Amino acid sequence: MVRALAAWLRRPSIMLVIVGLILPNLAFVVLALLGISVPPRTLPIILYLLAAASIRFLPGPLVILLFAAALAFDIMFCATQMFGLTLTEAVFALQFIHELDILSSKLYIVLIVTLVAVFGYTFYLLLRHARVLRRAGWLPMLFLGIVAVPADVALNTPRHSNFWLDVGRDITFDSAMKNSGFIKRIEKPNGRHMLVVLVEAMGHFADPAQQKLLEDAIASSDIGARYDITEGTNSFIGGTTAAEMREFCGTHDSYLDRLAKPDLNCLPFRMGAFGYQTSAYHGFSGEMFERSDWWPNIGFQERYFGSDVYQPGEQLCGSVFVGICDPALVKRVAKRIREATSPQFTYLLTVNTHIPVLVDQGYQHLDCKTRNGPVPEREVCVMTDAWIELLQTIAEEWSQPGMPPTDILIVGDHAPPLWYRKARDLFTTGEVTWFRLSPKG
Repeated sequence: MVRALAAWLRRPSIMLVIVGLILPNLAFVVLALLGISVPPRTLPIILYLLAAASIRFLPGPLVILLFAAALAFDIMFCATQMFGLTLTEAVFALQFIHELDILSSKLYIVLIVTLVAVFGYTFYLLLRHARVLRRAGWLPMLFLGIVAVPADVALNTPRHSNFWLDVGRDITFDSAMKNSGFIKRIEKPNGRHMLVVLVEAMGHFADPAQQKLLEDAIASSDIGARYDITEGTNSFIGGTTAAEMREFCGTHDSYLDRLAKPDLNCLPFRMGAFGYQTSAYHGFSGEMFERSDWWPNIGFQERYFGSDVYQPGEQLCGSVFVGICDPALVKRVAKRIREATSPQFTYLLTVNTHIPVLVDQGYQHLDCKTRNGPVPEREVCVMTDAWIELLQTIAEEWSQPGMPPTDILIVGDHAPPLWYRKARDLFTTGEVTWFRLSPKG
């Protein structure tokens, strides 16, 4: 029986199916079956099939190069879908890979090892059995490929996705600036300080009880005595840089368009024209996505990144993205506004809740070690714990008597690009949370 199976597997057409369809997609199929989110990969599947079919005409080493190119495209494609980047932005971001501590993530290590093992074996088969594969018929592989593509779409299309309904449809622009009414304050500033906080991955919980955890956090420290608090949601497209373009420049355009020249229509420029000092803070590197280059081109006169505000011996937060702890940065910004002698328009971009988060790093507002807590998925629970700490810190700082009145807008950049579907399903599709704090009187 075993010999018969081995002989059947060595048949040219079967080997071609293994090399062109099964092995290149094996890791992604296993991930999907384990409940880990993988986007529909129609084009990568087709590229692997074409690379395998080329064995009939090309030498083994050249076919391996085609497979390697297909793998590189596959990884980039999945990254764009997971993290909301355009393909151009994803390719552009490769130059900043040295800024990330990827090996601190066990999941990333497992993925890297798995892909190296699977494709290493694929390359071995292409070299070792090239002559056999050249005799293979294409029909079985192509037929199974035709079956695999719709199966992949059905298996990996996100739950409640409107993808097919949105194809070819213009997407209506939406932002927290507009929905919260904050834009009206910018159009007619009254000299009060203004603060915009863009919170990494703060989506909108589908469960009202979980969403209330955030509502209670921003309403803590009796800040309601000094500020009116309103909240809502807005839709999002893309990743963090897309959110910055959404809120500050009122566009779906890429930040790459702002690398070459200034955009005077962006809000920081407009606030500068009203006499405001404009500044932006981020606890990570300014090289990532070249914010140190394009933030000035949207009007931020001063920029402060992790290396600018780090104090020797200070505790850092995060795993792959290691930077200044967000609550500590809030306190620095609060001190700056408290001591300011001119009106401030300040932007704070958080970083600590960028996935993957350290599951043993938290502020202990929630019990994240068991599934019996208010947020059952541990990674989401740790992220929520960090959001609570951030929101409570903002409430605490701006509820202090000596703090000058400040118009504050807090908004998520995008929903968490979580690996596990159960975790993703905790959030409403395509929405992020915003809170607005308006000084009373």
